[in-house]
Amino acid sequence: MRRFLALLPALAVTALFSVGSPTGFNPAVMRPLTLGLGLLLALDLFWLRRWGPLSPVQLVLSAYVGLWAFALGLVPPLASLLKTYASPLLYLMLLLMASLPQLLGRPPFTTFFAKKTTPQAVWSTDIFRRINLHMSWAWAGLFFISLAINLLPGFHPTAARLGTLALVLGLGLPFNKYYPAWYQRRLGLTPVAAPAPGAAAPSHAIPTSSKEENMSPTPTVVALNGSPHAGLGNTAQMIEMLRPGLEAEGLTLEVISLAGQDIVYCQGCAWCLEKGACWINDDHRAIMERLLAADAVVLASPVYFFHVTAQMKTFLDRCLAWGHKPRGTWKPGLAVSVAASVGEVETAEYLSGVMKAMGAFSVGRLTALATGPGGFLGKEALQQRAADLAADLARAVKEKRRYPATGQDLVFYLFMKDLIESHKDNVMTHDYKHWQDSGLLRGFEAYVGQRQENPPYNHDMRQAWIKSMIAARKAGQDPAMASRPVGQPAGQPAPSGPLAAQTCRQLLGMMPLGFNPQAAPGFGAVYQFEVRGSEEFTCHLVIEDGACRFVEGAAAKPDVVIKTPAEVWLAISQGRQDGQTAFMSGQYQVEGNLMLLLRLKELFGGAPGAPGGA
Repeated sequence: MRRFLALLPALAVTALFSVGSPTGFNPAVMRPLTLGLGLLLALDLFWLRRWGPLSPVQLVLSAYVGLWAFALGLVPPLASLLKTYASPLLYLMLLLMASLPQLLGRPPFTTFFAKKTTPQAVWSTDIFRRINLHMSWAWAGLFFISLAINLLPGFHPTAARLGTLALVLGLGLPFNKYYPAWYQRRLGLTPVAAPAPGAAAPSHAIPTSSKEENMSPTPTVVALNGSPHAGLGNTAQMIEMLRPGLEAEGLTLEVISLAGQDIVYCQGCAWCLEKGACWINDDHRAIMERLLAADAVVLASPVYFFHVTAQMKTFLDRCLAWGHKPRGTWKPGLAVSVAASVGEVETAEYLSGVMKAMGAFSVGRLTALATGPGGFLGKEALQQRAADLAADLARAVKEKRRYPATGQDLVFYLFMKDLIESHKDNVMTHDYKHWQDSGLLRGFEAYVGQRQENPPYNHDMRQAWIKSMIAARKAGQDPAMASRPVGQPAGQPAPSGPLAAQTCRQLLGMMPLGFNPQAAPGFGAVYQFEVRGSEEFTCHLVIEDGACRFVEGAAAKPDVVIKTPAEVWLAISQGRQDGQTAFMSGQYQVEGNLMLLLRLKELFGGAPGAPGGA
């Protein structure tokens, strides 16, 4: 339906000529036709305007039909002129549409259409402007030729109209399709790909980072300033403290001030949850798209009555649709807040949390106390903190870092997943589809983009550890002492991890925790341990695919077999006995590939089971 309404101005002009040409533009026929078409287009433009800006072509074609209706209804002499120059007048209006904007210093008319197929991150680049300037002048040339053909004598009007239509369709549309990509390739850039036919990106879609980099080689940080003082307030000064550090790292800082923007209050109708976008057409959508397309974001607001300003809160309330739709990628962000007395830390924490709506996570918070314009408490410390945070933000952007997931992330995911699944058939239809298409319903790991590592678990080792603590308590000892390795002086802190093993079984079971995968690229082996003496058991370690795992029992085909008393291997591993001396004196034996024994220290570093002298 929306596509039909968008095409209605062109269909109205087609109907005008289809009826007018055979009838010689007879006023008796044209008057009711143009009046009906004019009213229809007025309603059409009203509805289209609710969904977004009107295109220049829609406006010109509607104005052309409206001129006919006006002339036939009120100015008969003008109607007679229109009858004679029906086609030339149409192409004259199109020519003015294509040429006047750039002559008046305004964006070329093709910019409107180009923005639908390119991320907002490139709209301010010189390449984007040049491409649209070239295309607009090319269309101006086509409209001028079409105007000339329809004015030249000797051409039948119908033939002239068909010829110019073929010119526009045969040259203009292919030029639109191929010229931007050709121009970018000529400059050595990868062309920005347009969405597939019928799959145009919605207004809230996130451009991929690869598209952003094609036309904008410099990463962009977009800062949103919620202060009503715009560039004159303390918040603006704090944002500017970030600029030198960002520019030194090759990043561009772009500041958007909410002061003076046309952003109305959220109506709480939940239309955006069901349909995917807010029905209110104001400045919010373009600003949000800019934040989504940025490489990093900064949310900044002074404290007004213990919270963000009304401008920032109004903007964030309208972000509801994006807040329910976690982004497929994460980018770094910063929260900035300043207060006269209290509340700046809490406000910055709030801004850090709502960054999820922009697909961002906070790498830090820049806060300050200020009681007057530029009168910061500890300004030098604040500037140094800003420099440090700018460096952290730049490093996160360039190295594509992601901070570890938090408990707040988990709570948000579980709550939102349950909410959306509960309302998927009513107000959250679009939200649920987004979660399905993005694979977020698969689990928390899919949401945060991080994998959970499950450490090796040995039930017997855990039971032995618990028994040792119980025995220590019964003996009147501190259970923590039971975790101290044999021979560890009481005055020294007990080691953590595998080095805290009390038994050889514990030691070998915990060896995978100390495995160093960087020391084993493409390496694979099976180490079998046959332990005797105070402990009697057989186990083996399997090293493959850059990982190590502990397995109870004997291996089918071990590469090396280590036969050792439990107390000997435990003493060697904990540095209480020299491994080489123990081996040469026959205190433990090795069968199989002896070179694998020598790699233990390299594979496990200083971890247990890596006899230093072996």
